Amino acid sequence: MASTAVPSPANRASRRALLLTAIDELLGVQLTEEELMRARGETDDRELTAEERDALRHYEEGLQKTLDLIAPAGMEVKRDELILNDLHARTLYTYNWPNYIYPNWLTDTVNFDAQMEISHFIYPASNKVIMKMLRKKVAEMRSSIRMLEQRGIVRDPALEAALQDAEELRDLLARGREKLFQFGMYITIYAEDTEKLKKLQTDLESILGGKLILTKPAMFQMEHGWISTLPVCVDELEINRNMNTSPLATSFPFSSPDLTDDHGILYGINRHNDSLVIFDRFDLPNANATVFATSGAGKSFTVKLEILRALMFGTDVFVIDPENEYVELCKTVGGTFIPISLQTSNRINPFDLPRAIRGEEAATGEVLRAAAITLHGLFKLMLGTLTPAEDGILDKAILDTYALKGITLQEEHPEAKEPPTLGDLVDVLMTTEGGENMAQTLKKYSEGSYAGLFDQPTNVELNNQMVVFQIRDLEDQLRPIAMYIVLNFLWNRVRTDFKRRFLVIDEAWNLMQHEDSARFLYGLIKRARKYYLGVTTITQDIEDFVNSPYGKPIITNAALQILLKQSASAVDNLQKLFYLTEGEKYLLLNSDIGQGLFFAGNKHVAIQVVASDKEKDIITTKPEEVLAKMEQVKEDRAEQRATEARENATEAQALADAQAAADAAVMSASPQEEPPTQEEPPLPPPSSAPQA
Repeated sequence: MASTAVPSPANRASRRALLLTAIDELLGVQLTEEELMRARGETDDRELTAEERDALRHYEEGLQKTLDLIAPAGMEVKRDELILNDLHARTLYTYNWPNYIYPNWLTDTVNFDAQMEISHFIYPASNKVIMKMLRKKVAEMRSSIRMLEQRGIVRDPALEAALQDAEELRDLLARGREKLFQFGMYITIYAEDTEKLKKLQTDLESILGGKLILTKPAMFQMEHGWISTLPVCVDELEINRNMNTSPLATSFPFSSPDLTDDHGILYGINRHNDSLVIFDRFDLPNANATVFATSGAGKSFTVKLEILRALMFGTDVFVIDPENEYVELCKTVGGTFIPISLQTSNRINPFDLPRAIRGEEAATGEVLRAAAITLHGLFKLMLGTLTPAEDGILDKAILDTYALKGITLQEEHPEAKEPPTLGDLVDVLMTTEGGENMAQTLKKYSEGSYAGLFDQPTNVELNNQMVVFQIRDLEDQLRPIAMYIVLNFLWNRVRTDFKRRFLVIDEAWNLMQHEDSARFLYGLIKRARKYYLGVTTITQDIEDFVNSPYGKPIITNAALQILLKQSASAVDNLQKLFYLTEGEKYLLLNSDIGQGLFFAGNKHVAIQVVASDKEKDIITTKPEEVLAKMEQVKEDRAEQRATEARENATEAQALADAQAAADAAVMSASPQEEPPTQEEPPLPPPSSAPQA
């Protein structure tokens, strides 16, 4: 797209000549070889000989110029089209405009799915001359109206409207609020064949004709029209229309939604105008994000792609992975993945305290109070509904359990001491009146079938840029509890030091099913901005967010939202939640995998998530692609084992040959000895027995 402007019609010829000269000098198409050498200071002032000019000409012909790179291989000019290589081009010009035109009228044309170039030529006119002409026109129209009245003819509404428009324009020009210009608009469309070119022309004429803007092809002037739409500021058609400032301002071409920033990561392609969606979520009021999509629509793929690209900018990433979908990505980037299950040795103590807390929260006793409140929510998940009396007993038991380790509300540095464990709390509840039932229930996690997971000191470290917590192998009853404990563990780590981080919670509906865990997630999302943290919640169950009292606040506290393909049963709730238009609702219903709406603050665009082949191999979750990758890994391993076997056999044969050669060399170097002769056996002694 090219948008150009020149000062005045009087200077068109001189400006055009200067511009063409500058372009020719840039391309090097009109300077002689001798002038080029002198311009570069490579020769003196003497005249070159014919032989030198010939050698210089051959040398210049062998150089690659800018013109060689941008020029087509061939061009054929016809009366109604231009053929560049194998591409057909046709230029249209506007010749009729409506009396009134509205802002953003060019949006549909800019977003039209076709390869095209649009040029605007704006020539300022002299107000003095225009005012004189308008005064004459107004006098003529008034005279015509009086003549009609004297003859008793019915008034002419068109003439009266033209008079009113002329008077308004005179007033605006006289006050300096408007200026008059000449405006020319040309569009060149491209297609692979003539039939498609005709269809594109018809569609484009329909789009503009719906706004009463009429166009015609530049018959017998296709070359001039094509040059007029090139970004060289040359108007060879010169088909213009008078237009004042206000309607001219509505023709600003870049009016479609755009989310291209000068920094950030690539999220995808803007489906409105094929621009790139490059954005940094930390530029928003908060860095939180929510991703909603039906199963298989690409929500995990989108988030993993964001993680992969954010890691390149030094962002730390924590992931709670309920289906082991992030392990391959974690291995690729050299991260740490921590399986959380009853069979593994990884343990997290829910009684841990953060080493330090930023800001005003570092007051004495505040760390312990925050930990006790968090543990209340955890134990409600484990114990179920509690009566007010049991809630009070549990609160006192938690504080008493910390006090057994010397951690009290008066302790200034409680994080420096060893924290208690769940078994300590069970012992305290057993000795507390009214706490026996709670202790018996919690014994299941300290001594029963769930023992070992939440009742031992923490042995997990977070000393890597990407850390993934795998909870796939946990039982369904333990999964929300584990997610709660992991979130609290990560939250303590986030509050310890100030650093740019992402926290990704996949399948967040596990937490939204329970009020206490939903409340904890809401509090974390609400306070994450203060600690340079962006929380990403991913879910496919919209109902859990709509039905939970904390669902809508969680969404409203996320400045970034990504809505991918939705099912017909869930899109109505989503429309109410995000105030979507009918067009946006229809777009979500008919989106393909990786397509949807991208909300960033007050801006939103239709997006197509794109990834390179290498990125796709790392983060894909399609079963057929994962299976193909596993088969390829097996084949590679079998080939590697076969290669190693062949190498080992070759090495063994080489060693055997070397040993045989060494033995032969030893035998040839030692002296030959004669074999010992066999002695005859001695004669038997004479016997005294009588002989026969």
